[in-house]
Formats: sequence, C-alpha cells, structure tokens
Amino acid sequence: MMSNSFNYSIQYGTECDYENMKLNVKNLPLFKKILLFSFIITTLVVVSTIGISFYLQSKQLKNQMTDEVKGVAGLWSSTLDPEDIKKIKDSRNLSAPSMKRLERLLSMVGDKNDTFLGAYIVQPEEYQNQKILFLAVSDSYKEYGFGSMTYYDAGEEFLAAFSKARDDKTITSTDIFTDQYGSWITSFSPIFDEKGNVVGLLGVDAKASIIKNNQEEILFILLAEMAVIILVVYITLNWGFKRVLKPVNDLFYGIKEISSGNFAVRLPVHDQSELSLLSEGFNEMASQLSQLFERVSAASKQLGQAALEDKDSILLEEAINTMEDIYERTKLQQELQRAEKMNAIGQLAASVAHEIRNPMTVVKGFLQIFLSKDMNEEDHMYIKLMVEELNRAETIINDYLSLAKPDIGELELIESRQMAEQVMDLMASYAMMSKNISIHTEIKADIKIRGNRNELKQVLINILKNSIEAMGEGGKLTLTLDQEESYGVFIINDTGIGMTEEELSRLGTAFYSLKERGTGMGLMVCYQIIERMKGKIRVSSEKGVGTTFEICVPIYTESPG
Repeated sequence: MMSNSFNYSIQYGTECDYENMKLNVKNLPLFKKILLFSFIITTLVVVSTIGISFYLQSKQLKNQMTDEVKGVAGLWSSTLDPEDIKKIKDSRNLSAPSMKRLERLLSMVGDKNDTFLGAYIVQPEEYQNQKILFLAVSDSYKEYGFGSMTYYDAGEEFLAAFSKARDDKTITSTDIFTDQYGSWITSFSPIFDEKGNVVGLLGVDAKASIIKNNQEEILFILLAEMAVIILVVYITLNWGFKRVLKPVNDLFYGIKEISSGNFAVRLPVHDQSELSLLSEGFNEMASQLSQLFERVSAASKQLGQAALEDKDSILLEEAINTMEDIYERTKLQQELQRAEKMNAIGQLAASVAHEIRNPMTVVKGFLQIFLSKDMNEEDHMYIKLMVEELNRAETIINDYLSLAKPDIGELELIESRQMAEQVMDLMASYAMMSKNISIHTEIKADIKIRGNRNELKQVLINILKNSIEAMGEGGKLTLTLDQEESYGVFIINDTGIGMTEEELSRLGTAFYSLKERGTGMGLMVCYQIIERMKGKIRVSSEKGVGTTFEICVPIYTESPG
C-alpha cells in the first residue's frame, strides 16, 4: 500500500512539474518563445551532427587499427620458421635455442610501434574449457605475468577469430574485446609448413585503449566546437530576432498606447518587409480611430454630455461605452420620432376617415343604383370603374383607421395549420386567375399561436397578395409553417422581382411603396399589427431572384405573460 502511494506521489509530482513547465513556456514573451525554439532546434542539429561525426571518426579509427594489425600479422608471419615452432611444440623447453629465436623475433613486433603490445605464437589445437596454449610470446607480456608455454582462457570474440584463421587458413581479426588484461584488437595469421599444414598461428595484439584515448580527444575537440557554435548561434539568433521582431514589439507598444487612450501614437516603419507593413496598417488604424474619437466627442457635446477630449485621459473602453450610449440615444430618438409620426398619422386618419367615409358611401350607393339600370355599354363601364375606385379608396381609409387603433383587441388561440390552409385557399384562385403562378403549402410544425385571428389573416393575405403582384411573369409562391424557439413562423417565399438593400431598409415606412398606385400603408399596417401581437416580421430579398417574408407570432401558452 505504501509502495503504491509512493509511486502515485512520484507520478503526480512528475505530471505537475511537466504541466508547470508547459505553462511557463506558454507564458513566455513572443521574442523569447521564438528564440527558445530556434535555439533548441539549432542545438539538436548541432548535437546530431557532432554525434554522427564522432561515430564516423571512431569507426574509421578502429578500421585503421584493424587493418594495421592485419598487415603486421601477415608481414611477420612470413619471418617465422615453421621448424622452430615444431621443435618447441615437441620439446616444450623454454631454454631451447628455437624458443629464444622465436621470442626475439616476436619482441621486435612491439618495439617499432607503441600501438602494439607484442606478438605470440599459439598452438592450432584448442583445449577443453576454451583454453589455448601460447607456445612463445614477446617480452612485453611479462609485465602482465604472462609468458611462453602458458594457457590462456579465451573469450568468445578471441576464440571465433582464432578458429576462423585456423580453419579458413586466412588472416582474421577480432573486434574490440576486453579480458582480464585490458582492451584489445587481435589479428591471427596462420603459419604453414612445407606441406601447407598449419603448425601455429601468429597473434598480434593492438592496444584498444589507444582508440579510447583518441576518442576522448576527438570528443573534447567536438564538444569545444559545439560550445563555440552554439554560443555563436545564440548571439546571432538573439541579434537577428531583435531586429526582425522590432516591428512586432513596436506593435505591442502601439496597442498598449491605444488601449490607454493615446490615439495619436504612430509607429516607425523600418523597411518594406511584411512585418513592417503591420506598422503601416497600425498607423492607418490609429488615424481612423483618432478621427472616430473626434466625431464621438463632437456627438457627445451635441447630446449635452461632457466632451471626451476635455478629460485628461480616456480608455478605449470608455470611448466605446460612449459610442454605445450615443447609439442607444439615437435609436431611442428614432423610435420616438416614429411613434410621433404614427400618432400623427393615426389622428389624421381618424379625423379624415370619418369626414370622407359618409359622402363616399352615399356616392357609392347612387352609383350602384345607376349600375343596376339599363344603359349603354360605355356608360356601364364608366360607372363600374368609378365603383372600383371608390372601393380602393375605402380600402386605403380602412388602412389608415387600422393605424389609429390603440390596441389589437382580445388575443385568442389560433390553430396555425388551419390559418395557413385557409389563407392559401383564398389566394389560390386569385393566383391562378391573375397570373400563371403555382402555390405550395408546407407544414413543418403544427402548433397553436396567440393573436387576433382576423388581424393575422389580414396580414397574411396582404403579404401573399403583394408576393403574387411581384411575380409579373408568373412563378412559384410557397407558404411554410415552422417553429422557431417560442414563435410560430409563417414563411412566405416568392420568385418575384426582389428588392435591393435600400428598398428593404425603407420597407414598412409610411407612404413608401414599390407599386405604381400603392401608398405603402398596407405593409405598414401589417408591421404594426404583428408588433401589437408581440411578434416580428423579417424580410430578406435579392434583386431578380425573389423575396422571403417571415411572420413570427408568439406560441400559445396556458398562462401568457
């Protein structure tokens, strides 16, 4: 249990250290991040190059020593007398003349080159337990307590090269191996008698410690070179990145000044590089912000507020808040103006409508009497035309009276599917009789909505009628019923002439209409009716493609607020 807890603590501590390191790196400034990562990559490249160079040089040094040992073994094996070897094998006498001659020749191998320890002659036969008999050795081995007629416990590396030289009758060499006397590279060269039989093998040992010493010297030189290179790279990167990132540092300074309210700050442009172009863009932005600041200050004065430029210092957030305040005040003023205009129109409509409707009703009644009498076709056409114009005037008066209504009346539950199907049935004959228009109804959500049934039907019929009239050459009219959050949405889409952005912005205002004989009051009444129902109307259009009206009416709830 304690072991598991201890392991968990170590793992948790390691993870915490790693997360802290990542957080510290993330929080470094941009310049230090780039410098750090560039320095790490450069260091990895330098270390990799140094490592590969060290490996190749060490390998080359070992190959050179191996080739040299083979050459020496091959050269000196030809100077040894096979008969002397046979005599010492038979006599085993350390004082025999043949032994002395062989030892003298063997000692000469190491005298000429410090790389070599010396040479020896081994018996070709192998004894049990991997023992090999050294028949004669050079004097240099005496310091290791090793002499002629001595058995040697051969290792795997030594024994493999020995066996290969004896069996293949060729010069072989070991890789670097270590025994109780040190590290060596050994080469074996077979010695033949007059019949071509191997009577012995000449072994030559090279001191592998020389390779290690050379490796240490090479490694020291390479590490010194690496340290110099890394130092030069760091100084160069530090100097270079400071120059390259100067525009970025200037940009940080400029942003800080802008945030503190200094809109007059300008950054120096050092050259025409991409980073310097940031400074140019910043200067242009600062100039525009300065102009905007002056306009906001002027507007603030006009609204009776304290001018921003009168303050000693101003934050960008304070200027933005002032702009939002000005926007809200302007929006409120527009709403008040619109309300005043609607009130004036309503009062005018109420007074005018009552004065005009009575005489119009009398005129219309007499015209209908004349229309029922016998008369020629031309007179009949004129009277019929006058009745139609009186009906149109009456429709306009009703639109004005709708504006004068103080409220929408009692709200009720309305079946949206039934409402959609009813108005489309009403408009179907009108669409087919007037133009070649196909109509479609799509019910995506069957929901109950809350509003005034007659007023909502008036809105839908009015907008559908406008859509039909907008399709002069025929087209497709679609009414889709859907749900969006807490609203039931009637989506009316046509393939008519469409509207521009300017026309859309003026849609629903008094006395603005895209029809030749329109007053704009019908659509204005539609907007007002839906607003009184706590709904909204959205319009999107593209010139030459068509228009989409979205009439949003609140969904019915048991306890409406």
